[in-house]
Amino acid sequence: MLVVIVTDNGFAAEAIRRSFRGTSGVRVAGYVDGRRPCGAAVAEAAADVVIVDEMTWSANAVARISDVRRAVPACKIIVLTATPDAAWLGDAVRGGADAAIAKTVQPATLGLLVREIWAGNIHHAFTTRRATGAVHGDHGKLTPRELEILQLVAGGASNGVIARELWVTEQTVKFHLSNVFRKLGVSNRTAAGHYAHVHGLADLGSPAIERSGDDPLPFAA
Repeated sequence: MLVVIVTDNGFAAEAIRRSFRGTSGVRVAGYVDGRRPCGAAVAEAAADVVIVDEMTWSANAVARISDVRRAVPACKIIVLTATPDAAWLGDAVRGGADAAIAKTVQPATLGLLVREIWAGNIHHAFTTRRATGAVHGDHGKLTPRELEILQLVAGGASNGVIARELWVTEQTVKFHLSNVFRKLGVSNRTAAGHYAHVHGLADLGSPAIERSGDDPLPFAA
């Protein structure tokens, strides 16, 4: 799977690129400047997946999504956003975006989520709560403990880490997770984590990212 990043910030591009280290089957070709049309560059790179950062101006992100969709109709377009239910994501969907991932996701989890979306193992109707009020699954029935575990899963924590964090046994974590999967209508922790980010349940906070540099990374040979 070949990935191209679209962003207006070189530092952000490098941070996203590093998130894919250790994810098998994934190669990051580089990034293109999201402040100007980029369809031709993405097509030349023959990208399978394009990660579009929400950038400084969301209007630029929407425009770049449309550029990429016209130039490479078969690729997967994934939006990286700080606010998974932002109103502008509706325009992103209409422009051709396939999925969105929250920036609160742990770096080690991003590559896995992208790979699973590309493989078709995660599906979401991609509606925004502000626009439709529609929510898939039944997270309103999660207990406080189940929600706490879901948030830790969304942050990339293993069952062992969760058990130590909450002072419970791993078997107890597995029991709660099975209830979480059932209530959300998902079959595994990757899908549960994705659900949490899309529906704004992953209340993990988002670290500030220093802005630095705008020179595009060269595409890999």
